[in-house]
Amino acid sequence: MKRRILLKGALGLGAAAGLGALGRYALLAPPRSTTLDRVDEIARRIVESLPESAKARACVAYDHPVRQCHNRGLGMGGLSVNATSLDWETRCALTDLMHAGLSEVGRSRIPKQDATNWAGVNLMQLLVCGDPGMGPYQVVLSGVHLNLRLGGASPEGAAFGGPQVYGDQHGNERVGLPNNIYRYQMLAAHRLIDALTPAERAAVRQPFAPSQVNIGVQGRAGRFEGVPVADLAAPKRAIARDVVAGILDTYADEDAAYAWQCLERNGGVDALRFADYDRDFGGYSRSAGDAPSQVFRFEGPAAVFHFRGEPHVHAFLNVAMDGERPLSLGDALGENPSVLEGEDLRAFFETAMRARAEADVAYYPSGSVAGRLRAGLVRTGDVWVAESWVNDLVLVEVKGEDLAPELEAHMRARGTIPQSSSTYRIATTSHVAESQARESLGRVSARRSLGLLRDALAAHARAHGFSRDS
Repeated sequence: MKRRILLKGALGLGAAAGLGALGRYALLAPPRSTTLDRVDEIARRIVESLPESAKARACVAYDHPVRQCHNRGLGMGGLSVNATSLDWETRCALTDLMHAGLSEVGRSRIPKQDATNWAGVNLMQLLVCGDPGMGPYQVVLSGVHLNLRLGGASPEGAAFGGPQVYGDQHGNERVGLPNNIYRYQMLAAHRLIDALTPAERAAVRQPFAPSQVNIGVQGRAGRFEGVPVADLAAPKRAIARDVVAGILDTYADEDAAYAWQCLERNGGVDALRFADYDRDFGGYSRSAGDAPSQVFRFEGPAAVFHFRGEPHVHAFLNVAMDGERPLSLGDALGENPSVLEGEDLRAFFETAMRARAEADVAYYPSGSVAGRLRAGLVRTGDVWVAESWVNDLVLVEVKGEDLAPELEAHMRARGTIPQSSSTYRIATTSHVAESQARESLGRVSARRSLGLLRDALAAHARAHGFSRDS
């Protein structure tokens, strides 16, 4: 009896150990190699090793519009990296790829930020644009707070091949971001703010930040907030350069060097404007008051560096060689006569939504209007970035007597006087229909998805241009 008990106990411990090993294999970060090959070589080996089923999900053409997207993993597509989709050796190679695309100091940042610290490449999405063995390519590893682009500058002149995204949740909702991996960037910006005169400080401070995802380069005709770095005294300009250098030095030397070439061609850091913000976009943060805020931005015609430290770090950077020729991918949809942003962009979205859904009215929440469409030729990727939340277009029905006050006011503002006895067809987003239906729409009696909103927007632009309902 004692031997049977001991044997069962030993088997139980063995099973637990086996499950523990399996858990470590499936969930914990795969280790990197002691010696790293070049990014190009690692990327080529990874793509060659992918099973056909994985390759079909991970790989797209180089000029696919998804390469232009950059909203913290949303909509990047690709293959979910886990133990069921990729074997251990391939996940270790992806770990090597991530480290090879970073500088030595960068390897102490991105691999150590929140979820990446324990899961590594597991739970990320792998997207490969083009073929690393033939011609230009881009590998994107995306996650909750990460879109890491690997493969170098693009033929279009985009540093890193497009916008880089990083972030970290350490110090969440705590003033000063204690223990955050990227706290040093905020402190560097605070050193610049502390060096400013009262007049400069007043000009730097802005009431509300632009959306963090609104980082398309604007060219010479763009509107930029804050103080020109060139107008500051030399010691302050040197601090501004240090802030930018502390952001770019995360990435491999060759990639960071090209980003510096782009900056220098466009006037260097001196050609940027510097702003910090009392409140984040949409007011989703505390008021900084007289203290330096945790949200700042450097922006010029061909570069944007946006740091959002409320409630934790979301950071975006986009650097181009030519601000007049930004990254723009996919099919040509038409000529946009003027810049669309804010309420003008919202009006274009709602016009397209209403037409596609054959609805009585369309409702796109103003707080979701986070992008911009440049004037000039617009391609599919530009529309995908302007509506970067990857929402579905949804048609709902609501009786007049059941309309939420918010929607009733919205309808009146657009010329529709609600009647309590009527039933209205409302075109909206899947986010509103799923998460805000009661407060924003009212009591919904029917609901139907019509596919991705970005596809409806692109189709409308191709057929009808960029006009909006009056």
